[in-house]
Amino acid sequence: MAAAAWLDAPPAGWDDLLRSDPNATAAHRPELGQALTDTLPGHTARFAAVVADGELIGGAPAVVERRGGFQWIQSMPRVLPGAPLARAGRHAEVDRAVGAALAALRREARAVGGAWSLYRPRGPAVDPDALADLPGVTRMLESGVIELDRGLEAAWHRVDRKTRQEIRHARLTMRFAEDAAALEPAYALHAAQSRRWGGHAPLPLELSRRLLAAAGGAAPVARLFTARDARGLLSAALALDHARETLVWWSGTHAEGRAREAFGFLLWSIAEWAASAGRERLNLGASPGLDPVAAFKRSLGATALAYPVRWLDASGASLAGRLIAAAQGWRRRGRALGTPA
Repeated sequence: MAAAAWLDAPPAGWDDLLRSDPNATAAHRPELGQALTDTLPGHTARFAAVVADGELIGGAPAVVERRGGFQWIQSMPRVLPGAPLARAGRHAEVDRAVGAALAALRREARAVGGAWSLYRPRGPAVDPDALADLPGVTRMLESGVIELDRGLEAAWHRVDRKTRQEIRHARLTMRFAEDAAALEPAYALHAAQSRRWGGHAPLPLELSRRLLAAAGGAAPVARLFTARDARGLLSAALALDHARETLVWWSGTHAEGRAREAFGFLLWSIAEWAASAGRERLNLGASPGLDPVAAFKRSLGATALAYPVRWLDASGASLAGRLIAAAQGWRRRGRALGTPA
């Protein structure tokens, strides 16, 4: 019988899971958990190792956040992918073992809340029994995913005609580059743009700096892409990267760039980069409650990929913890958390 144990570091064999499971993403890379731990106060990376008959058959990352004596459990912060990785044919039992381990960790921590994001683009669907012992509510999110495994030409044909024209026109005056040295001006664009988004706080600049730095000969966890014209930076995006998938995590576009469709040009150029690097898909992220943003992703040929997120409740927390959760819920009222499962 499979059982999961929590570790402070990835178990032996984790790299093999990252290579072999087609659902692996940059959020499963241990370097991301380490960068989060190093730059976000009170955050600690954990790894659930699922073992059967002495063999590692799967596992999942998680982050525990501590604030003022209270704890939250996230599969990964900002609803990053956290579905368990598993050996072929073992996903259902790994899901159940990780779900049981999360339930135990939630009880031990008397968690105030958290989320388990179960994005799994290549299936199988997450076993519903894995959620049975996690009090909370399940909502469905949709990520816009540009599929690249059938070739870039096939992906280009899925881009709508008007958007193809805009991208061709942008190529005449804009240039695309991977440019980690542009982090500070790119982050300034992102911070300025995000001020208009209610309740959103940009992640610290140092986190992005850590993710862009390659360590020990490994490929960097993140890559920074830019679109410029002769006058300067128009649009930028930081993408988390794995051998199978590139995920656009944050972005910023100058007002002039928005008027000239620089962001669409940038995203399609990232898709071209990802295809040339052998990535199977470009994940443009979820946009719950933002229909125009979802429509923009569809115009780039993205397919809406639905997946469940289990939002944990505070029923096991102390009275003070439950009051904090209630206050958080009141502040977040009206914020889209996905559609009912």
